[in-house]
Amino acid sequence: MRAAIQAVDRAMESALFVIFLAFSLVGGLQVFNRFVLGLPLSWSEEFQKFGHVWMVFIAIPVAYRRGAHIGMDALLVRMPEIMRRTIALLIEVLWLALALAIGLYTLRLMQVAQFQESPALGWRMDHVYVGMVIGAAYLAFVALRRLAVYFRPSLAEDLA
Repeated sequence: MRAAIQAVDRAMESALFVIFLAFSLVGGLQVFNRFVLGLPLSWSEEFQKFGHVWMVFIAIPVAYRRGAHIGMDALLVRMPEIMRRTIALLIEVLWLALALAIGLYTLRLMQVAQFQESPALGWRMDHVYVGMVIGAAYLAFVALRRLAVYFRPSLAEDLA
């Protein structure tokens, strides 16, 4: 089970790398074409916007899994242990709720977006929003793992 979880984590991080590389290369190509060749690309800005959407929604759960999101704990560290644990549980549940909300509402949005095309690339807009659904599913996966560890600390090594 641990190997499968690590494979999912690596796949998401690899996807982030590929997306970032792709829109960085397209951005560099756009600069070269515009300033060296004098022939700007009509589609590069749209491609980069869509790449950013995908990257952000996949990066959110990666950062959450690593504990890299900013948190303010000046008040939290002064609370009794039971309150800290309760707040920690609430935070994990809220992350799961956020994932479910993003996934649900993006799926609803995709039902409308399937009839729209992006102006420069001609892509169906529901395909652009798939990155948000993937990110939401991965966020839910990470939140459920963290909740499982919260209730069964012995799972920490298996789900890490």
